[in-house]
Amino acid sequence: MASQQVSTSTVIITEHEADEGRILDIMLNRPEAHNAVDGDTAAALLAAWRRFHDDDSLTVAILRGAGTQAFCSGADLKGLAALAPTEATAEQIDLFVRHGTGPMGGTRIVQTKPVITVSQGYTYAGGLELFCHGHIRLAEPQATFSVACRRWGVPLVDGGTVLLPRLLGWGAALPLLITGQRIDAKRAHEIGLVWELVPQGAGYERAMQYARQICALPRDAMLADLGSAMMGMHLSLDAALELEAGSCYPVMRSQSTQRGVESFLAGKRFWFE
Repeated sequence: MASQQVSTSTVIITEHEADEGRILDIMLNRPEAHNAVDGDTAAALLAAWRRFHDDDSLTVAILRGAGTQAFCSGADLKGLAALAPTEATAEQIDLFVRHGTGPMGGTRIVQTKPVITVSQGYTYAGGLELFCHGHIRLAEPQATFSVACRRWGVPLVDGGTVLLPRLLGWGAALPLLITGQRIDAKRAHEIGLVWELVPQGAGYERAMQYARQICALPRDAMLADLGSAMMGMHLSLDAALELEAGSCYPVMRSQSTQRGVESFLAGKRFWFE
């Protein structure tokens, strides 16, 4: 499939054409710093996540890290002031809290199109937060995970305290948040932090396989169900069911659903692999 690449010094973004969709491939490119996020990287990530959110032609995103050692080791503590300056005024702090996009770059932009994250190594602190933003989370066996910033007194402010309990439940999330204990990929898989373990060196290939298959699915129903699951979680049961029901007629009248039904009636069958 055709692809198009846009690069900065710290982030490489590649667009891949797929059947019925397009894939936005985002690679953190600071392997010499274990792909830690500095100010330039955060700015590039913010631009990428805004584009993915707003561009309807983009179907699925992949977030990964360059090299063999790290997905992302978190915020670059050498440049922490560029991410969350401690000398901020009261007005700047209020703006950060109410309207901020997240120090690590776009982490407060809620994505309701599929995001795949894949780890091949250190997934620490803010890097763990980035990993949790994946709706599908893959890991190679050598990957490790930790709220490592616990050791340095740096808080999670890119969704970690929100996403970890929602993904894992309190029983698994709170020990990670309190202790900063490292866990390996096998343990992460056992507690639900990782959806699938993949062979060493095969994480990106598997992520692309997922992405291409997602592009081949009837789009409107998939997006409606993903959005309902995410946005309905905090609602009462009645309100969540009403939110879900609101998608029925728009989706059933959509071209993608009509084509899907026609494929079924024609005897075509598709199982996600």
